[in-house]
Amino acid sequence: MKYIIVFVLVAITAFTIFLSNYLGAFKGVDISEATQGPFLTVYIEHVGPYHKVNKVIEKVENYMKSQGSPCGRTFGEYLDDPKKVEEARLRAHVGCIVETLPAGVPEEFKTGDIPQRKYVQAVFTGSPGIGPLKVYPRVNDFMLKQNLKQSGAVIEIYEIHSITEKNAMTTTYLFPTTTN
Repeated sequence: MKYIIVFVLVAITAFTIFLSNYLGAFKGVDISEATQGPFLTVYIEHVGPYHKVNKVIEKVENYMKSQGSPCGRTFGEYLDDPKKVEEARLRAHVGCIVETLPAGVPEEFKTGDIPQRKYVQAVFTGSPGIGPLKVYPRVNDFMLKQNLKQSGAVIEIYEIHSITEKNAMTTTYLFPTTTN
């Protein structure tokens, strides 16, 4: 019985380490101040849990691909703070960053732009799923040290470099800021 318990504990520990490594928990986050934008966007307004935006992003990607304009970068503009708004009411704009706006998009789709401005920028090559646990706290610490205050919605830009390569995705987090 003792050997079974030891085996189970070792297996759980090994799986936890593997999963943490796979998701990028041991990777660094590069944080700096930067001016970014403007970005032209095609998006859908999402209401609900933020962890369910992936299917909406795929819908926009498929539409853009069908129009002959594949989506090189996708994005999520997260309008509400999950600590203050209940999950079912969280709002986001999710879709594609494009070079030119397509004509005559379906009614469900919106077009717009994200203006150029100053951001605290964080670049992370791990899974965006652990961003709220890994990236956001580090950015908050950086903003406190630099005497900056977040002044708008967080924008996450997702770039997939290769489907077959490990570490082939980069997420750039943009936190609009003002000086305290």
